[in-house]
Amino acid sequence: MMFDIEESRELLKRAGVFYDCDDGYDSAEAQTLNQNDTWGWASAFGQFVPDVDLPVVAELFFSYGYCGILYWVSRKNDDMKSEFADVNRQIEFVRREEEIRAAHPDSSKRAYEHISYTIGEQW
Repeated sequence: MMFDIEESRELLKRAGVFYDCDDGYDSAEAQTLNQNDTWGWASAFGQFVPDVDLPVVAELFFSYGYCGILYWVSRKNDDMKSEFADVNRQIEFVRREEEIRAAHPDSSKRAYEHISYTIGEQW
């Protein structure tokens, strides 16, 4: 499923992944992914999502849930890793699945491809 910019913004806003724009944040902060305590304990971090990237982020979220957002933020920051192993496993899961999607773009055929992998073997 592909989302346009407005649909993407609405999906992500309703999912509650942006900083809360009701607390006096400006419009840029309202489109910033809240990543506090994600990459390190007691860390404040946010990743702004430009309009052009909203459909990609929405698609990743739609396909993989919050794991897709972690993957996107990691990729935007030179494949940044977290100090938390569970976050890194989630990123690796999406990375592996996206590699499979790229190698096998036809979803009907991909559904019958017998592909397996182990999470954590490279991280």
